[in-house]
Amino acid sequence: MLLPYNLLLLLVSPLLLVYAFFKGLPHGNSMRSLAERLGFLPRSALEKLQGGKVFWVHAVSVGEVRVAQPLIRELKRVHPSSRVVVSSMTFTGNQVARESNEADLAIFVPFDLPGIVERVLKQLQPDAIIIIETELWPNFIHSAKARRIPLILANGRISRKSFTRYFLVRKIMAGLLESFSLICMQDRESVLRIRRMGAPADRTHVSGNIKFDIPWTTVEQGTFAEALGESGLRSDRYVWVAGSTHKGEDEVMIACHKALRGQGLQSFLILAPRHPPRARAVSELLDLSSLPFVMRSTLQSPEEMPGDCEVMVLDTVGELRDFYSLADVVFVGGSLVPQGGHNLLEPAALGKPVLFGPHMLNSREIENLVLQDGAGCTVRNSDELLESLRRLHNDDALRSRMGAAGRRIVGRNVGATKLTVAKITALLGP
Repeated sequence: MLLPYNLLLLLVSPLLLVYAFFKGLPHGNSMRSLAERLGFLPRSALEKLQGGKVFWVHAVSVGEVRVAQPLIRELKRVHPSSRVVVSSMTFTGNQVARESNEADLAIFVPFDLPGIVERVLKQLQPDAIIIIETELWPNFIHSAKARRIPLILANGRISRKSFTRYFLVRKIMAGLLESFSLICMQDRESVLRIRRMGAPADRTHVSGNIKFDIPWTTVEQGTFAEALGESGLRSDRYVWVAGSTHKGEDEVMIACHKALRGQGLQSFLILAPRHPPRARAVSELLDLSSLPFVMRSTLQSPEEMPGDCEVMVLDTVGELRDFYSLADVVFVGGSLVPQGGHNLLEPAALGKPVLFGPHMLNSREIENLVLQDGAGCTVRNSDELLESLRRLHNDDALRSRMGAAGRRIVGRNVGATKLTVAKITALLGP
């Protein structure tokens, strides 16, 4: 299996290197990214890992990095002298990991080629590798097993669509899953699916969803969003946030905002594209619509916001939760277009009514909870989104009930982090 995979990866590696270089230019860390992806870690970084057990946590992107944070805190509580390395594939994921206080070292995941993976394992010498959700790289897993490093899958999930795809290559998957010492899945359905793919039954467990343990309600004081709220924005405007939007959704959000304004509602839209580099394309749409708007990155204080501004484009990283806390209603993107949907828990935990489209394949369990408890509702198109926004504007009591339901969902589903770390500790010893 590995030979054809490695040959293919070698062939495309030059393209991957060029892509990674240019992708990193807006972030200003192209060269560091390339060095780390090729397995070259600075000595000063490695010195941070001296003194205890080393846990290597791999979290592919921003969402997985967020999930990793409560897990890392609990690992350090149970193993106080341990050190934690967080690897990620994306630039935004790496940025969030570096800016958090959880990881001792944040790196880009190495390319999955034998020599590169071996070099990084030799430098880091991890006592265990924890992979968040289901990010399986053959050489990475093979090399860790050869070095007898325990492999742990945490917060794993196999959707129905993913299962259909994985099942076609179940013999390959079985070989990879056999290498894991511990597999912690979010729910029973995922356990059954991953066992059918070849995961050892005695090493596979239901541990719950760590996303519920993220302190979603913790919003840092003194933020720009807080200052904006105190400036009086919410006193006379209907503030709604469209978070993590994708191409094809921004146009819908802009049209709904214009329609609300046309009906006499003082709509103020905070539009946050999933990938900040798309902010330029969003600003071009707003130019064409002739709406007065401002880019968040151009403002140092709320006083600088133009008085006639109707839309703010959130083109920064790490502020979305702050602006969710400012909203009357939140729409979660990646759901009106077939992207699988994004995180419903973040706004729900803040007590915000949540609207989302029908394409929530990545979060079916949480979507069902939100719908069953009345914390949010599905909108299938722009007309339904507009109607829901108008209804919620006119019904303060409904907004309050939906917000309270969201907080209850999070409150009764906590505990996955402690259970996962307890199983890790039982495997490795104290």
